[in-house]
Amino acid sequence: MKALGHRVDLEAPFKGAPQTVALIKKYALEAQRDPRVRLLAEEIVSGLGSKDYLSEIAAIYYYVLNHTRYANDPRTVELVRRPGRIVAELASGKTPSLDCDDMVTFQAALLLALGREVRIVTIAFQKVKYQGQIQYSHVYLQAREPRTARWLVLDPVAAEEMQQMLNRGKAIKIWPLA
Repeated sequence: MKALGHRVDLEAPFKGAPQTVALIKKYALEAQRDPRVRLLAEEIVSGLGSKDYLSEIAAIYYYVLNHTRYANDPRTVELVRRPGRIVAELASGKTPSLDCDDMVTFQAALLLALGREVRIVTIAFQKVKYQGQIQYSHVYLQAREPRTARWLVLDPVAAEEMQQMLNRGKAIKIWPLA
C-alpha cells in the first residue's frame, strides 16, 4: 500500500472483490478508534432523540449522499480511502470524490462508531467468471436496525435508483463486518 500525496491509499493492481472487501473491513474497523470519526458521527446525529436508531442510520446515509460526490477509481488501480482522511477533507471544507468502496468504508466507520451492526454486500450485474469466481462490480453497505433486526440497504451511489440497481443484480455476496 502506498500513499499518494496525503489524500489517498492505493492498492495496485486490482485483484478482485476479496481484496477490496478486506481493505474496507480493515479501514472501517480501524476508524472506530479515530476520535474524528466518532465526533463526526455524533455531530451528524446530534439533533435526533436517544435510541432513534433508524433515524441515526438514515442520517449517516444522507450525510454521505449530500457531502460527497461519486468518482471512479483510476483506470487500473484499486483505491480505497481511509475514513479519517475523508473526515479531514470534509473538515477543511472540501467535497471528497469517492467511489462505491470508499462510500461503504466511510459509512461503515461512522455507523460502527455509533455501535451499529453493518455488513458489506458485493453485487454482480452480469454472470462473468474469472478463474471460476463470479466477478462482482459494485459494493454497498447494509446496516441492521436494532429494534426490528431488519437489514437496511445504504447505497449513495445508486441513491434514488437503489431498487432498480438491486433488481438488475445477478448475484450477491454478503461479507460480515461487525
